Amino acid sequence: MITLINSPGLKSFSGLQMHTPNPPLGLAYIAGAIKETGIPYTVIDATGEALDTISPYGKRDDFMIQGLTFDQIVRRIPTETRLIGLSCMFSTLWPLTRDLAEHIRAHFPEAIMVLGGEHCTAVPELSLRTSVFDIVVLGEGEETFVNLAKASLAGEPWHEIPGIAYIDDNAKFQTTGLSARNKTIDQIPSPDWDSFPIEQYISGHQINGSNLGRSMPLLSTRGCPYQCTFCSSPGMWTTRYITRDPKTVADEIELYKNKYNIVNVDFEDLTAVVKRRWVVDFCHELIKRQLNVTWQMPSGTRSEVFDSEVAELLYRSGCRALAFAPETGSPEMLKLIKKQVDLSHMIDAMQIAVRQGFKLSCFIVIGFPEETKATLRESLKLVRRMALLGVHDVSVSKFVPYPGSYLFKRLQEEGRIAIDDEFFMSPMDFYTQKAPSYSNHVTTKELYFAMLWIFVNFYVISFACRPFRTARILLKAVFMGTEETRFAKWLNDILFVRRRWRKLADPAKRSSVAAE
Repeated sequence: MITLINSPGLKSFSGLQMHTPNPPLGLAYIAGAIKETGIPYTVIDATGEALDTISPYGKRDDFMIQGLTFDQIVRRIPTETRLIGLSCMFSTLWPLTRDLAEHIRAHFPEAIMVLGGEHCTAVPELSLRTSVFDIVVLGEGEETFVNLAKASLAGEPWHEIPGIAYIDDNAKFQTTGLSARNKTIDQIPSPDWDSFPIEQYISGHQINGSNLGRSMPLLSTRGCPYQCTFCSSPGMWTTRYITRDPKTVADEIELYKNKYNIVNVDFEDLTAVVKRRWVVDFCHELIKRQLNVTWQMPSGTRSEVFDSEVAELLYRSGCRALAFAPETGSPEMLKLIKKQVDLSHMIDAMQIAVRQGFKLSCFIVIGFPEETKATLRESLKLVRRMALLGVHDVSVSKFVPYPGSYLFKRLQEEGRIAIDDEFFMSPMDFYTQKAPSYSNHVTTKELYFAMLWIFVNFYVISFACRPFRTARILLKAVFMGTEETRFAKWLNDILFVRRRWRKLADPAKRSSVAAE
């Protein structure tokens, strides 16, 4: 028996935004791969099975655990389990995932414990030496985990399986290297959502993007061909970019509409719009099927192939919201972080997107090591221009050195990173004064107020230039609960959602929340 576990999540009431859990897409793919083998398995989604349950998190007073307690998780693990798999995609959840694994190990001392995901792929030796996990699966995990499951359950040697890392009997770190990328991704088994409480996510609007109705996550591509120095993707996926057949993606959307009654799909790709031919073919496929389903790209995408023709096709096919990621308004900073972006072309793409009717968001990151007050002013200038163009939202985040990225390794070599639980959880502090500055020229306090000033500039200009658009979006958010933009999502969070979560955090008020 194999047991797959999605760890509980973390909730923070501090800062400008609250974390919203998403359906665990990566673990659902692993479940789908196991299902095809016929090996018995069970799934425990500790977040999805208790979305409205929170409990104190001992490491931080301003954090709460969202989901099942450790004891509840252990009680759900079948006694015959011999292989336990957990995933940790984001380093913010590593301390919690590690502590959960220790709790499980105390009750299942003989089980083989496996960890997968982007975090452990980035720092496999640290993940193994500071936890009770026996094996780390590196990179794209479906094939590796299945091979590992077959070998371990049959009592056969697994140490030479490609794509794993472990500590041997002599306490030496061993690895068989990053798993080879699967070039035929259309043959990868579909996510096994039947083993997850997917309806809880759908009906609770636990999604990444704007709330456009009942939504499901989806991957249409894997990997990213670029090498931004702040991103951990090259270490997880290499730089090989592989697209699915547009027809199989449309098939999946049609399946979700018929099976789960969804009206929207959230594309979780690292970047979906890279190859023009693929985008055109995919849009024509959706238009032909007339599914009457919207879709969005909340995680961001490239703008190189974005022109009027592509924009029109995207909109006709149902795309309603997307995001671009200029990251910075400084050409100097773009070169230093190896962000291959032509700002003039991206600005043209922004104009086209707004004119076409998309709800457009843009991502800005401030506080890179070489960031200066001058480069911050260049980003502010870009953000002001975006507001004048009619961009709907801007997300301004403080730079955090993600494990596995080039800048993480550089700062680690320079002795500027203390690898501890506080560091791993620091991305949760994006929007607070607590998040440290890694810039050589801008202090933590200066960076925080620069972030606030950029936000203020963008939204004041946006409201002043388009008061009726703003009023319509805000009225829909307040009176109808419709979240057409990220700002509307944030407003709904401040006015309603956060208040509800504070009540859930207060045991004396939980019964009244349940009654609501």
